[in-house]
Amino acid sequence: MPGEQQRENQVLARAYYFRGFAYLKLGTLLQAQQDFRRALELNPEDETVQNDYRELLVALQADQRVKQFLATSMKFFQAGNYKAAVEACVSALRESQALQKTELTGLIHGNLAAIYVKMKDDAKAIDHYKRTMLLTRCGDKPTAAQNERVYDILDSLAGCYSRKRDYSSALSVIEDQIKLFPSCPERKDREAMMYLNGGRICYTMGRYARAEEHLEKGHSVAQEASNQLDIALNCAYWLGKSFAKNSLAEEAMKTLDSAIPAAEKEADTATIADLLEKLLLARLDLLDPETNASSSQSSTFKGQLRESQLWQTLEFFEEKRQVCGHVRAAEVLFNFLKAKGESKSEEDRSEMIRAVALVDCVDIGKLSAVDATSLMRLAVAKVDMMISQSSSDPGNAKELLAKLLRELELPGGADPSCRQKLRGTALHKLVEICVYDEGEESDDEVRNLLEAAVDVIRDEDETTSKETLVVLLPKIGRWKAARGDLVGAEEALEESVELLRGAPDLDVHRLFESLVGLCVIQIRLGMLEEATQVMKEIEALPIDQSTNELAIVKDRLEVSMAAVRKATQKKKPPLYESNHSTSSSHSFLCGVSQLWWGRWCGPLVACIAAVVVALLFT
Repeated sequence: MPGEQQRENQVLARAYYFRGFAYLKLGTLLQAQQDFRRALELNPEDETVQNDYRELLVALQADQRVKQFLATSMKFFQAGNYKAAVEACVSALRESQALQKTELTGLIHGNLAAIYVKMKDDAKAIDHYKRTMLLTRCGDKPTAAQNERVYDILDSLAGCYSRKRDYSSALSVIEDQIKLFPSCPERKDREAMMYLNGGRICYTMGRYARAEEHLEKGHSVAQEASNQLDIALNCAYWLGKSFAKNSLAEEAMKTLDSAIPAAEKEADTATIADLLEKLLLARLDLLDPETNASSSQSSTFKGQLRESQLWQTLEFFEEKRQVCGHVRAAEVLFNFLKAKGESKSEEDRSEMIRAVALVDCVDIGKLSAVDATSLMRLAVAKVDMMISQSSSDPGNAKELLAKLLRELELPGGADPSCRQKLRGTALHKLVEICVYDEGEESDDEVRNLLEAAVDVIRDEDETTSKETLVVLLPKIGRWKAARGDLVGAEEALEESVELLRGAPDLDVHRLFESLVGLCVIQIRLGMLEEATQVMKEIEALPIDQSTNELAIVKDRLEVSMAAVRKATQKKKPPLYESNHSTSSSHSFLCGVSQLWWGRWCGPLVACIAAVVVALLFT
């Protein structure tokens, strides 16, 4: 019957409508659309169904736009256009909020967080991760999938907090992860990494005991797994560092001694090779008597085994051409050999020199401040060993220092202040070798470096610096005079004289040498009045005045003064002739001076040098 059929259709339509409405509220739009269409087919006049169906169509359109925005955002993200990816995601977020689809809104917040991580904007990433977590944690009894989604969000949050150096918040998040972990069956393979992250953060915060708990758990879990050697080695590395910081150096060494052989077996993979380097460097720190006080007290850090390990580590880094590790291994090996005790045997000395052999081949100018400082320390140690050998040639030590100074001149590597400091160290050592050297320095590069060292020494207001200058400056004066820089020679000798005059304990012999040299140069420059005053000062010194070279200087000074007097006594011609005569007189004096210098300067300087040597070494 028509009436009865109509009533049945209305009842069935209401059933479809109610189910479709439920689908709509759940966000299952396609099923909702099917039920609404069926309800309208059965009861086309139902205004409630019509209104909700229109709402559904709006939602479907919005849902389609959300999908389009998300697809666009993903394209921009993959292309590295993160700003455009954010804009597309924000548009998707607006549409999804209108849909009131909690899960979809949470997903979009998660996408935004991931984009902001790529943009290195961790503050905004944290904000969106928190929103994602609030939308994901719904209901009193979340499913395993929801728990795992929250676990992943917590993992990302911990990373953001760590990068912001908000370690307290990062640790709090990881502790939430640890509590949630039993409810995440599909995250069992992440357990070791979770404890590793917690241990690293505790270590950074200085909570070493807590770090050890996390790292030991992570190490144990990773060792039980079949494919987590990298995590196990990472745990061992941080565990060793934590033990060392917690004054448990022997425990640290045991941990590293166990991990290093395991890493060596699998060192053909890049990840394990990198970890092996880190573990070896950590063991170097423990074996360094300069940084680890325990190494000089416990047998764990001594003996032939440890020495062999150090040589092997040195060879490992040398083979890998890993300069930073090579420098550190050489430094620790040298300290280790030195701590064994002062040995006079040639074999021990050669071993120590072999340990620092890298200083001859590594470019210090390309190293970081820390490594460059270590290399300079090793170079100075090698120089000391070289010059302490009576049979050794100091030229090799000078050549090494000159090489280092050349490399420090080029840009790159350590910061300028560090390079300047290292340059000062090398120059000081070069001066130390050369300043009391009996022979005259013949290498032009070394001479130039010693001249540069004067500026460094001059800036140091110390008694020892002044004592060095009074020896070095006369040498520099002679070198400058020999190459024709008479003005520079005069300045160097004048400074030497001033320092000697102001010294608390007057060194008459050195003052005599400097004054004689100064007088010679002033005569050569035509500074006869100044030379006369210097000669008077020489004659007033309480020292034997009967030396041949002094007689030569006096004679030349008298000849020059006589020539000047004779020139001034001549009758002056008219103005033009007077000017011409003056010019001729000047030329004459210069000619006489040049002739004298060529004839006498060389022998005189040699005589003065001989006197200096005699004064210094008798």
